[in-house]
Amino acid sequence: MNKFKISDFIKRVLVIILVILVVNGPLVAYARAGGGGGGGGGGGGGGGGGGGGGGSSSSSHGGSAGGSYRGRSNPIASIINLSMFAIIGSAGTIVLKLRLSKKKAKSISAIKNLSKMDYNWDYDNIKNDIEEAFYKVQVAWMERNQDLAKEYMSEKLYIRHRSKTEWMKVRKEKNILEKIKLVSAIPIALQDKDGTNEDSLWVHIKAKSIDYTIKEETNEIIEGNKYRITHFEEYWKFIKNEKRWVLDEIRQIDDINNLDIFDINIKDKESK
Repeated sequence: MNKFKISDFIKRVLVIILVILVVNGPLVAYARAGGGGGGGGGGGGGGGGGGGGGGSSSSSHGGSAGGSYRGRSNPIASIINLSMFAIIGSAGTIVLKLRLSKKKAKSISAIKNLSKMDYNWDYDNIKNDIEEAFYKVQVAWMERNQDLAKEYMSEKLYIRHRSKTEWMKVRKEKNILEKIKLVSAIPIALQDKDGTNEDSLWVHIKAKSIDYTIKEETNEIIEGNKYRITHFEEYWKFIKNEKRWVLDEIRQIDDINNLDIFDINIKDKESK
């Protein structure tokens, strides 16, 4: 009877651990636009920052727990320890996601209010501009031709991306991106000033793709996996020009330790 109870308990604990790891969603990414690769892998894991951390924490500590239980060590105690490490590791991710959710709700509400006075903040147009920029920027990165996306990024970012992709040409490396899909793009911060020159918008990007890098001369894969879809999250900053919202900056999730940098700054006005 006790064996059945112990077995049920172990199963329940394992299910809880599995749910925690799935919710955290450890992410992996390699190169992609902006060179979010190595950092992106962490970024993915970071993005939730705790996601990858939670996973590695539970596996490493769990491994040591499993390795140390010999002879009469209690397996239930080992499982409880593993559960605690998984929960602790996931706590940071949960807090991050809750804070992001609040910022998203406030930002969307602010944008909708602004759109009543200022057409530049029309939310549907913003979403269209973001989606269009996302795909154009990825194609330009893969083709190592930033002119393909010049209209969709700021001059500053155009120069930065061009220097990186030109260096890839020198090294005879090419980042292959296939089955690219923008999963979601939700505002988390914004700044609205007089005119449009200083208007800006931070967006939490979630996306997925097959992402790997090859040596052009041999087609050898030097990073990534051509058969596996990888997921990534990033923060993208957009600024408004005369025609549309354009991409100005890409930050990896694990680059940002303090979400307070993402705030809402709106100048009081009646109309524009």
